[in-house]
Amino acid sequence: MSLLEGARLVAVDTETTGLDVAEGHALVEVATVAIQDGALAERWSSLVRPGRPIPPEAIRVHGITDAMTAAAPAPAAVAHELRARCGEHPLVFHNADFDLPFLLAALRAAGEPPFINLILDVLGLARGLYGVGDNRLEQLAARLGIRPAGAHRALDDALTTAQAFLVLARIYERERGVRGLTELAARSRDVMRATRR
Repeated sequence: MSLLEGARLVAVDTETTGLDVAEGHALVEVATVAIQDGALAERWSSLVRPGRPIPPEAIRVHGITDAMTAAAPAPAAVAHELRARCGEHPLVFHNADFDLPFLLAALRAAGEPPFINLILDVLGLARGLYGVGDNRLEQLAARLGIRPAGAHRALDDALTTAQAFLVLARIYERERGVRGLTELAARSRDVMRATRR
């Protein structure tokens, strides 16, 4: 039985007003891409009304403006939908240490339980194979032969993250002898802890 056979995971990505939730920055977009039995499945994304102006430096990264989020759902509504879509399934991120604090803050504010899901980090898996060089999502996609849908919008990045995960999971299964998602998650997080700058 392959590593992903019978498994359902959810790749998640965010766009935000800045880099640090502790400084009051907030979500402006969230997306999920389900992975079922090693294949891409349902996709979902939503803009989020952040409750604060989006700084110009953030707009330059993702292109999301105050005008675009003015009529977006409130954070609580998005958090409820996100929690329902993720359920208890393993979650896949590219650099979970960035996305998770924003998601956990949104879930907490909405009265939703925090994620206790298994976390798999594509960045950690990439560093485990290729070292700590340039493993940004676009560069990693190119290295793995994936054509990104786009960059720096949540759904495009969640899709690229999901595709990169599928390639990396198969490499770890074939070349590193990994036999389960729990082991794969542990490897990804161990590498992130060891290489945290």
